Amino acid sequence: MTWPGLSRLKKHWIAPGDGADHITGLPLELRAHIASFLPFRQVGQLSSLSRPWRRIHDHTPVVHVKLDDFLFLTNEMLDEDEDHPGILDDDALAGLEDSLLRRRAEGSGSCKVDTLRISYTPDDARMARHADRIIAAADAREICVKVPNSGKVSRVAWAVAVPPSTRDLEVVAFIHLAPAIAGPGAAALRTLLLHHAVIREWPRLPSLRSLTALCVTVLAAFPPAAWYPQLEYLGIFNSAIDLARVDICLPQLKVLEMDEVHVVPPGGAGKPLADVTVDSPVMEKLDMYCSTGCTPDYGLFTARVPRLRHLTWHHQFAERVNVHFGSPSSVGSGSIVFTWNGGFHCRETKECKALMMRMLGGLLPELSSDGLADAARPYMTLDKYKVEDSDTGEMFQEEKLTCNLKALMTSREA
Repeated sequence: MTWPGLSRLKKHWIAPGDGADHITGLPLELRAHIASFLPFRQVGQLSSLSRPWRRIHDHTPVVHVKLDDFLFLTNEMLDEDEDHPGILDDDALAGLEDSLLRRRAEGSGSCKVDTLRISYTPDDARMARHADRIIAAADAREICVKVPNSGKVSRVAWAVAVPPSTRDLEVVAFIHLAPAIAGPGAAALRTLLLHHAVIREWPRLPSLRSLTALCVTVLAAFPPAAWYPQLEYLGIFNSAIDLARVDICLPQLKVLEMDEVHVVPPGGAGKPLADVTVDSPVMEKLDMYCSTGCTPDYGLFTARVPRLRHLTWHHQFAERVNVHFGSPSSVGSGSIVFTWNGGFHCRETKECKALMMRMLGGLLPELSSDGLADAARPYMTLDKYKVEDSDTGEMFQEEKLTCNLKALMTSREA
């Protein structure tokens, strides 16, 4: 049986077309926006299409430059057994630098570079020189510097000279040192994002408001308050901190997020557990999160955050805590969660509960031990269940202890 209308549903709709070049007819700003998704060398090739595309590279708001694209090898170099640095196309790079300088001289409208994304190897002095010139010539509001992952560990010191207009800087430095940050724009930088770098020294950035570290290794003590007097946000994710003490003491810090952060004293096994201190008179949000049994315990966790409003603490164990969360019932949202799993090396549920009660004591300092237990009991849950190991298929007992801080604190206001 043939259903009415079925033949019509099977027909493919084909967009009408007249063969005309509709992209060229778009306004310059829109064409430049489309072209900005291409590497700069390809954008330059668009200039030869027709008169409307001439000098389109002078209007793209985002400029992508990969200096490896300006590197070539001769047949003789390819036949050599050892790695060869290749030949850098200095003339083409000089043309790129001149083009960016012209755009900078215009200084307004569609000629201004908003974002520069540049990839190069700082170990190569030739590339580093050209990269410095390109960064200075672009004078972009946002700069992203990426060091390609060559698979070779490098500890060569290098620097990024920030131009005057830059406010946001991102550095992706696979198995390289984090760069020194200097230049005329360093004092006005507002956000910094570091990826996959080794931090041996923190840069001094007096205007910085946001600092994010992702997959980094920290070898340097956290900087004093004078280095970051305006920092409001600090986020550290999937990183390792090789220090015996971590002191995060910043006067304007409002939000601290630490997610899957391994704090281990130098020397590793056999050393005392690391101590962590968080001290900020204006902090409003504190998020500490790790997976069950995946991050080392703290020896002592100290918090002096009298204006805290939100607390998330998941699975991070500390042998001792010394916490001051402000006025009674000031924290109005968040949760404290601990999970014990028979397949992991992690603290027993009773130890986690004792730590939870010590933290709740900092949240509700006006209550006695018995009063705290009575107040918290209705808002604490212990779930017991079994989970399957994804590799072996073995079943393990798991227990999850949770305290709903929002519900607890709301009950105190009633």
